[in-house]
Amino acid sequence: MALCGAKTRSGEPCKRHAVPGSSRCKLHGGKSSGPPKGSKNAAKPGSIYSQFLTDEENDMLASIELGRVDDELRLTRVRLMRALARENKFGNELEIDSEKIEDGEKTTTSKVRDYSGLIDRLTARVESLERTKEDLETRRLTNEKLRRDLEDPNQGLPEPKQVIIGVEDASDPEAE
Repeated sequence: MALCGAKTRSGEPCKRHAVPGSSRCKLHGGKSSGPPKGSKNAAKPGSIYSQFLTDEENDMLASIELGRVDDELRLTRVRLMRALARENKFGNELEIDSEKIEDGEKTTTSKVRDYSGLIDRLTARVESLERTKEDLETRRLTNEKLRRDLEDPNQGLPEPKQVIIGVEDASDPEAE
């Protein structure tokens, strides 16, 4: 029987017999069948949020365009208008937050919504999106200007040269 090919801690070769079909003994991994197939903790396709979305939302997620600040800005402005309308309608009135029915009794929980905080957050979001939009436009214009500066105006053709040819009569003694 073959001996194990591993080295011990002292650096000497292991003197145990190798497991049949392997070059190592049981102590040094000859009995191991290898790592488990597939990792349960590996990253799965999709975003970190995809496990919390419904199938319909995951399908819709693939069709959404990325990099559209204008759409996000429109959506935030619509949400801001809704918050302003609700603040105007309800103001500082109590609103029903939840209702529970226990032992035949109806229990309601009401609270005053903080519309000013919501409006402040949405206004800050609009400002941030406007700033991002300006930055993107500035970058686009800067890149376009750099491209024009670096671009060859003749598009690889040789630059035209002006050539002046003067014809003189060599037989004329008065010729210069």
